[in-house]
Amino acid sequence: MSESPESLIRRFFDAWAEPDADQLRTFFHDEAVWVDGPHGVRRGADAIATEVAEQLKSLGGVTVDITTMVREGRTVMLEQVSRAKVGDTPISTVVMAVFEFDEEGRITQWREAYDLKSMTDQIEAASKTIHSGRPRS
Repeated sequence: MSESPESLIRRFFDAWAEPDADQLRTFFHDEAVWVDGPHGVRRGADAIATEVAEQLKSLGGVTVDITTMVREGRTVMLEQVSRAKVGDTPISTVVMAVFEFDEEGRITQWREAYDLKSMTDQIEAASKTIHSGRPRS
């Protein structure tokens, strides 16, 4: 692996600001597995990259602040804060993730845990603001 797993993770998250499925696909092993917290499991680089790009594009891109990162060999565990905007309203969620890499530096497994309800509540509230021009009570 010519690049450290930590550096690969940072480049992967940098790609989230302007998501492109073809670019995202390069980060994954062909038979990668993504356990997307409460959303279920995705298998294969193409399926994962397409879904990640669609989710990120629906939010206009996402920025990630890594608050904690721990590495053991080719495994990286981290806590991140993912931030986006729905209209002018900022939303964020805390995510715990584990990434495993192959010897070539591609993600073979990505497992996430986060509070889906908190995220969907924020998106819903922001969407109501967009549609009404002001927050609803």
